[in-house]
Amino acid sequence: MASSKPETADGYDAEHTIACERTLVTLLRSFGTLKGTLRLIGGLVPRYLTPESPPEVPAHAGTSDVDIVLNLQVLANDDAYADLADQLKNRGFQRHVNNKGNSSSWRWQRRVSEHEVVLVEFLRDADDKLPGGKVASVEGEGVSALAINHAGIVHEWYLEKEITTELLDDGGIATETIRFADVTAFIVLKALAFDDRAENKDAADLVHVLRYAGSINTLAQQFIDRLRANRHRVALDSALSALRRRFCETDGIEAHLRDGPVACAHFAFGRDPALEEERTLEQRYVAGLVGEFIRLIEKALSQAG
Repeated sequence: MASSKPETADGYDAEHTIACERTLVTLLRSFGTLKGTLRLIGGLVPRYLTPESPPEVPAHAGTSDVDIVLNLQVLANDDAYADLADQLKNRGFQRHVNNKGNSSSWRWQRRVSEHEVVLVEFLRDADDKLPGGKVASVEGEGVSALAINHAGIVHEWYLEKEITTELLDDGGIATETIRFADVTAFIVLKALAFDDRAENKDAADLVHVLRYAGSINTLAQQFIDRLRANRHRVALDSALSALRRRFCETDGIEAHLRDGPVACAHFAFGRDPALEEERTLEQRYVAGLVGEFIRLIEKALSQAG
């Protein structure tokens, strides 16, 4: 999650997304009995929150990597976790080496073909001892995780789905249960991610889910229900603040000119001057969609107050 992502949808393709899914299932095998503690976030999640069903629901752009949130409390109490680095290596995973020649213990990679590699990133919730953006060993040597603010919400707010896919290295076809961020958790984490690093892909992923995971009234109500339950309130409030700041009219600046709608338009249509009208229409649509999401939430909260 620390690396720069392609700026437009053209930088992603369906075949690599399938390779990411195959890598995910192979990764689950590496964790054995602990696989139920893993939570998937990031760009692969819309594949499951908004299954392709044209023309109503178009295919999501896809992803270039697999982002996994580890449950430190559970893993720290399991003796098998000390062997995780060896288990990963036995499944063909290697430490990622950056362009400076430095290897990482929180970023791993898996070769899926002669010319294709999938990156896997291990993440954890940030806390007072390890703020967001910092990396620390999880338990013992060999594996680390990057701290992400509020990533821990996915241990409570997640969905499950059985997927069937081909294992890597001709391992046959396997069915596994994956656990991934639900809609509210995804909105929170993507809003915060875009607010933090301003990647076009984060804004586009967020808006794709708002567009196609259900009616905007339903998605807003799910968010409202979480606010009323008063769990992870800081995460929810932080996400709302990020959405207002990046997608809504503030300080006299029209909403569609904010960097969130602009990022979505650039992701969808690039920067070709000939597509200026398409970008403008997309910006206005995105601003309206997010604005309505915020309006519904604020209306419900004001009535409750």
